[in-house]
Amino acid sequence: MSIFKNKHVIMAMIMAPILAIASYYLVDLAVKEQPQKAVEGNTYKLIAKSNCRFSSGRCDMENGSFKSTVRISHDNGQQLLRLSSVNQLQAVNVGFVTSDGTESGPYKLTSNDDTGTKWSTEFNELADTSTLLRVALTANDAHYYSETTMGFSDYKTSFSKDFRKQN
Repeated sequence: MSIFKNKHVIMAMIMAPILAIASYYLVDLAVKEQPQKAVEGNTYKLIAKSNCRFSSGRCDMENGSFKSTVRISHDNGQQLLRLSSVNQLQAVNVGFVTSDGTESGPYKLTSNDDTGTKWSTEFNELADTSTLLRVALTANDAHYYSETTMGFSDYKTSFSKDFRKQN
């Protein structure tokens, strides 16, 4: 007698994967944290994405729908830090911590447009992979902050072409 002729075994083989997948989604639905709107005066941490650790040329930071991107460019011997955001910002400050623990800043960034989404400043700090970048943003009177290494500051590729889109 074959095990696959038993109707109870066949029903169990059909129902087990369905119940496993359904329970996975139902448990997630029951215990996940519901998104909340930022409250004026509160402080929220921005998560530095993985491109902040590698020589990608940019660093993306986000918390839910709040997203910002930091880029560093070198123009005429000056280093320029540029921050763009999906959200309108009221103020942007950055600071640096070198590998020997020396802190510098804060540097106040100036808005480059009327929408308050593009900011920039010149800085003289050594932007190497061991330097920490600290970012503090204010939007709708709520404060956002992040800290990441400057590993993203140099864009390097094994090809001789720069593949970044020009803004």
